[in-house]
Amino acid sequence: MSTLPTGVVLSIGEELLEGRVLDTNSQCLSRELLSLGVQVRKCFTLGDVAGDLHSQLEDLRGQVQFVVSSGGLGPTADDRVRAEVSAFLDVPLEPIPEAIAPLRAVWARAHEGEPPDSFLNQAHVPLGATPIRNRVGTAWGFSCDLGQGTHLFCLPGPPQECRSTFFEGGGREELEVLLGGEDFLALGTFHTTGLPESKVEALVHDLMTQEGNPRMGITASPRKVSISVMAWREPGGKSATEVLEGTAAKLRTRLGDLLWGRDGQTLERVVVGELLQRGETVATAESCTGGLLAATLTKVSGASEVFGFGWSTYSNQAKMAQLGVDPTLLERHGAVSQEVAYAMAEGARKASGSTWAISATGIAGPSGGTEGKPVGTVFLGLAGPKGSFSVHRRQFSRAGREGVQLQTVRDCLELLRRELKGLPRLPSV
Repeated sequence: MSTLPTGVVLSIGEELLEGRVLDTNSQCLSRELLSLGVQVRKCFTLGDVAGDLHSQLEDLRGQVQFVVSSGGLGPTADDRVRAEVSAFLDVPLEPIPEAIAPLRAVWARAHEGEPPDSFLNQAHVPLGATPIRNRVGTAWGFSCDLGQGTHLFCLPGPPQECRSTFFEGGGREELEVLLGGEDFLALGTFHTTGLPESKVEALVHDLMTQEGNPRMGITASPRKVSISVMAWREPGGKSATEVLEGTAAKLRTRLGDLLWGRDGQTLERVVVGELLQRGETVATAESCTGGLLAATLTKVSGASEVFGFGWSTYSNQAKMAQLGVDPTLLERHGAVSQEVAYAMAEGARKASGSTWAISATGIAGPSGGTEGKPVGTVFLGLAGPKGSFSVHRRQFSRAGREGVQLQTVRDCLELLRRELKGLPRLPSV
């Protein structure tokens, strides 16, 4: 890892230090730097105190190859980044010729008279710096060489403007040029469902604890357990991509049918994609999730081809009236039961004419649980061409009401994915 270029991300603004604004820029920039092969050593948050940035640049120059900052480029007195970088380099600020007229036009649309210098300063950069266009705001970014092998990128603070300058204005492109297009790093994230984090980790424990290349990690959320892999080029040996794909093959073998996707894939996209490929449709019948399953499916582009009907039957009356659930089932077993989940799925499939129907009924909490059916108790039903069945799932109730609902949506999608793929059924737990 010592051969990798290194970087530091700076976020600038008193509003960040005071907790008034959430810093999403450092997350975005750190992720993008890593994807380009730059190992981010640290992230700092600075206020707007005069001299703070100058001192930070003194500390970082010669220690890392790249410093990327966001914030401090606006038109107010506390936006000092241009001036401090100019002073640090001991050069004057110069206007960006093509930026002045558009700034004047922006001012004229909302104000009378001439724009103040502080407003026009947003179109100035230190002499010799490379301007970075901002297509959604008024403050231009810039990049410059700090000397001693360190390059600085300064971007606007508002997240939309930060992303515009980096992705559309040329910031990322310049970074790629400076890096020379070398394959320093390759990143992969592999997604599973069906087992908790500790059990997934046990299946790949030796891979995760081995020294050297690649570096691996594991994270859990209500929707999935993901294994991250960061591989790097071996001097005189394998490329970063070759190391990554070798590890990917091992993960596929170890994780088997638990593994459903990679990188930006989502479980709902996998399910919708499989339905599209098969020319089949699905309907939903929800109680404890209140329509969240239907909303999740319809986030996917192309879902209209496979999803046409969804019921949110929160009350017993709705279950009986809309899905034809037998009232004796509700009286005998209760709304939260395998029998009712089964009937809901069958009723939804019959009413919609869909190939498949998924149902969910349970206790999302925080109230409503009993000794026999505690919070987190959920029953899922699936009706399809080969018959119907239902399963019991025990969700992690400490995740809260929303967490239980998200876990239930995850299990509904996994229930259907396994049937579509001809995999072993999602077990009752």
